[in-house]
Parts: sequence; structure tokens; C-alpha cells
Amino acid sequence: MLAPLQSEAHMDAHLPIWPQHEVFYIESMLFHTRKACSSMDYIADLIERIDRHQADGGTLAFDCSIALDHGQSIVLCAAAVSRYFWPVRKAHAPRGAYLKRVFKVEDGSPLRDRSLRDAAEHFDERLDNHLAGSIVGVILPEWFGPTHRSDAPTHYFRAYFIDSGKFRILDDEFEIQAMSDELVRIHNQLLSHVDGGGRFPGTSA
Repeated sequence: MLAPLQSEAHMDAHLPIWPQHEVFYIESMLFHTRKACSSMDYIADLIERIDRHQADGGTLAFDCSIALDHGQSIVLCAAAVSRYFWPVRKAHAPRGAYLKRVFKVEDGSPLRDRSLRDAAEHFDERLDNHLAGSIVGVILPEWFGPTHRSDAPTHYFRAYFIDSGKFRILDDEFEIQAMSDELVRIHNQLLSHVDGGGRFPGTSA
């Protein structure tokens, strides 16, 4: 159950974020959500154009690397926003708990899924381990399109499957739609807080 926010009249010196500092957290988080939303728009527009060309019997030429960069950007932005709610160091836990109450973020939020975050942030280490083993089958360094069908085992370095909304890094596959939906929800709240004078609801005078 989410605890109610304290009003400004009942604040004490131990409040994790002072009201006059709220705007800095709002703007800092907005940097990541704005970037993530921009990448979501890029991918949504690209998929729409791919579908339109296929409906007309053609094939759209596009830069697969750039498309996958946008997919990975969403993941990295989600990881950055996640740390505001679940800080790595326990000393910052009160701030995380406070922000979770402000943004109504539960512990079951898709942003708390560390597996996708770790896969993106530690890609270099995972690549070392991946290549250290024997790789047999079809190897696709990059793929952005419908799920690839093959009788032989298929290995990806980076892939986004537009028919399922799944993002793959090496041989680990993740669903990022729920993560994207949560980022959009938080982004809209942040914009609302900007319109409210850079303050969280329930703390303005």
C-alpha cells in the first residue's frame, strides 16, 4: 500500500527530497524519459512504414543498426530511471521510496526487471562469455523485423522482433512493451509536474 505524501506544513529535516529540490529530480528524470519516448516514436514510425511497404508488395530499405540503437536506447533509459526508484546504495533508499510514492511505482513495476538492464549495460562482458563458447547454427549480428524462422539454431547479437515486440541481446530475449508503457506513464507525470511549477503533487504551497 502506498503511503500518503507529507504536506509541506508537516515536513521535517529528514525529508528525502526538499520541495525546492524537486525540480532537479523532475528535470533529471525527464532527460531519460524524453529520450526513450523519442526512440519509441522512431521505432513505431519505422514499423508502420515497414508494414505499409509490405502491404503494397514492396520492401522498405532502412538502417538496421540505427533501429536497434533506438531499441537499446529505450532499455538504457529505463535502466537510468529505474535507479531513481531503486538506488544501488542503501543510503539513498529513502529517496527511492519517496519517489515511488510520488509516481505510484510498485515493486512489481517492469522497470525493476534488472535482467534486461544488465544485458544492455554489461554487453561487453556478455559478448566475451558468448564468444568463448562454441556457436553452431545461423549467426545474425543484427536483425530488425519479424521473428526469423530457421531449421537450424539461430544466434543473435542484437535483434528486435516487430511481430512480438521482443528485444534480444545475444541469446537472451526480453519483452520491452510493458517497460515502454511504464516509461510513458512516468514521462507524462513528469510533464505534469513541470506544468505544476516544478513541484510534486501534494507538496506545493
